[in-house]
Amino acid sequence: MSFEDKRNEMSTVLSKSMRKNTPRISKSYTLKPELAEELTRRAASEELTASRYLEKILKEAFNLKD
Repeated sequence: MSFEDKRNEMSTVLSKSMRKNTPRISKSYTLKPELAEELTRRAASEELTASRYLEKILKEAFNLKD
């Protein structure tokens, strides 16, 4: 088996296993500017990134644990 064939085979295996173990949404959303600014302001007050702050409030809204 050539190097390229082996690489392609491993790439397929790795991507399947990563997909199975990673329940992330790979879609981006656009927020209205005023909402994004408020999110950033509140996140900064808790010393979090806007993304982590949004994750935190969504977990609270959906009653999810870490």
